[in-house]
Amino acid sequence: MKIVFLSGLVILSFAASAQDKKSADQFGKVIIDNENVKVTSLESNPGKGICGFGKHSHGAHLTVMLTDAIITVTTPDGKVMSQKAVSGSTFWSEPETHTVVNSGTSIVKAQIIEYKKKK
Repeated sequence: MKIVFLSGLVILSFAASAQDKKSADQFGKVIIDNENVKVTSLESNPGKGICGFGKHSHGAHLTVMLTDAIITVTTPDGKVMSQKAVSGSTFWSEPETHTVVNSGTSIVKAQIIEYKKKK
């Protein structure tokens, strides 16, 4: 019985570790994905990741805030920045790796828009 329980804990640990690597592609709900653009709708509870689980990466993208938010970003070198984002604000990001957490007290909603290069 103990072996089965421990095996289950090991499997859950690997599953949780795999979730930490997920980006917005697996985190939010894709609402448009065609040859030109991919739009992912994101929703985050307080204390949770906004655009991915733990440390993750994105290609170049436009973010549109659908609610006010207080966001804490941690860069790969360990720099931590907290900032307020107002509903309706937009910002462009080049490809990046980070951790982004909803450090406010309410649900945060946003969309990430990735433009696809024509071949």
